[in-house]
Amino acid sequence: MIRGFLSFFILLSIASATAQTPSSSPLGARQIAQILAAAHAAAGGAQLDAFASVTESGSVNQNGGPPDSFEAVADLRNGYSRVKGVAGPATLLQGYDGAQWSETNGSLSIVSLPSLVADAVTQAYLTSNAYFRPEERPTITSGRLDRTDGWLAYVLHAQPAGGSPADLYFDAATYRLVTAVAQTARGPDTTTYSDFQTVQGVIEAMRWVEVDAAGTTTTAAATSVRFASAIDPAALARPTYISQGTLAAPASIPFASDIAGTVGHIIVPVALDGKPATLIFDSGGSNFLLPQAAQRLGLKAYGGVAVGGLGTEEQMGTFAAVSLIDFAGARLPHQSFVITPEPSFVLRKGISPDGLIGYEYLANFRIAVRYAQRRIDVASFDAPAPAGGVTLPLKSDGQRAYVLATIDGVPGYYALDTGSISAIVLNLPFVQEHHLFPEGGLTYLAPGGIGGGFPETLTAANSFALAGLTYHDVPVGIPQVSSGYFATRGVAGNLGSGFLSRFTIVFDYKAQTVTFIPNENARMRFRSDRVGLSAGQNDNSAFVVGQVIPRSPAADAGIATGDRITAFTGHAVASGYGPGDLYPYSTGTRPFTLTFVATGISKTVTLTPRRLLPPPQ
Repeated sequence: MIRGFLSFFILLSIASATAQTPSSSPLGARQIAQILAAAHAAAGGAQLDAFASVTESGSVNQNGGPPDSFEAVADLRNGYSRVKGVAGPATLLQGYDGAQWSETNGSLSIVSLPSLVADAVTQAYLTSNAYFRPEERPTITSGRLDRTDGWLAYVLHAQPAGGSPADLYFDAATYRLVTAVAQTARGPDTTTYSDFQTVQGVIEAMRWVEVDAAGTTTTAAATSVRFASAIDPAALARPTYISQGTLAAPASIPFASDIAGTVGHIIVPVALDGKPATLIFDSGGSNFLLPQAAQRLGLKAYGGVAVGGLGTEEQMGTFAAVSLIDFAGARLPHQSFVITPEPSFVLRKGISPDGLIGYEYLANFRIAVRYAQRRIDVASFDAPAPAGGVTLPLKSDGQRAYVLATIDGVPGYYALDTGSISAIVLNLPFVQEHHLFPEGGLTYLAPGGIGGGFPETLTAANSFALAGLTYHDVPVGIPQVSSGYFATRGVAGNLGSGFLSRFTIVFDYKAQTVTFIPNENARMRFRSDRVGLSAGQNDNSAFVVGQVIPRSPAADAGIATGDRITAFTGHAVASGYGPGDLYPYSTGTRPFTLTFVATGISKTVTLTPRRLLPPPQ
């Protein structure tokens, strides 16, 4: 997934103090009221209150990358805002008008996932300096005097109605805001401010630095700030939704897969500016290319942006402009692709994708993924919808579609991710909040993709229910991470092709629905590892063993972490095979041979798969 700007809000000043005090002392209600009154006066007091809006422009960069430009306008009475960012060929719009919205590549999306809606409410609270208004004083629920990095701060804890909590740090010497720490669904998001100037009688921070839960640092510098006593509603208007796509007639496109006997990743042929490319259709992702593919296609890289995926890491990417994507006649003009220095996707012999498409097509066409037939149907939103199945409302994080499902009697929102080969993956905060799987399970090192690898616990649920069907003794994975996508609060988990392949999935982003039509595989058994190892691939010569489960068939055969698997069932990895070729054997029931190299010695062993998962808890 790509990290965008938070709304740019009014940020006040910082100074240092040297007086000695205990590291933390609680504040009473009267003290909190006095601090807010002093902070309000230090910010500009009545002069600040007289203004209805602020407009800012300047430069912004992520993780020290090249600077991009932004323009922002905010309503100081309610926190409504609109931000325009330009990064190379990409123009990104984001705003809040009671709902958080964004527009990229011409596609408008609205955030409706409850935990992210709460984050947007708090963002608007900060944008409008709501904590200064008397009617909002009850939102400040507690406070303390704290020493932070050698200076003293009054730390006021805010709980906006319907929002996420935040801590506001006011410098104890000047009563100006120093830092805001919002406890977002994705973890703590910390913004600090500097380079303060007086603008029209208001003390304004001309520079602010935000560090999100993944460690991405966004640095913004304002070169122009203007306050006004009124605001034109058109300045905050979200773009009108207009389908950017053209389609002469409904299309049905066959796809390849990277796992023999079932469906893993969905691999489709696409033309980018008339040149052929092979891409993964990823409903959890957006336009993305590998560097070597961008070079082959003659695309130039511009700007910089922090890019994250399912892992805990983020890395810097660039943008490339593509005039036209043609997906079997479904065309999208004027698209930007993100390019990151990920290694090649090596999935299965003869399959090596150049990147991803997904969200932009879902936003502009009705997409039906017919797993059993290995086809994707593309139609206009106005075309007749496929009949049958169960239609569910979807929630959105601005890109992914989420639906309600129930695991062991606990409901939650699950992302639908055709770019994942997993079946059911649960977010760790959801597991902890509902005290699921107290006995744990087997821990592997998942190789991951964009965002890096992570340890993952595999166990089994008693039941999982979605769209009128209930499954029993279901394998689930639980990434053991404290940041990144799988640490997001308010999200139960992720459903990949290991589960979705039991249905035809119809995405209708215009109607905000997803339809599940069971296919002939609706009751097929769930696959899980039965030999006790996880493996990734850094180059074409071998799979690298990431983790070995004690007392498993792999451990009994002498395989250890770091060993290199060079062949399986007589197939040399160097002949072009990927982990998707090994998957049917490691999750199967029949014995198979595997050749690995340990301490320079090659050994060939026979592994006999067996159930390793603990019984459902």
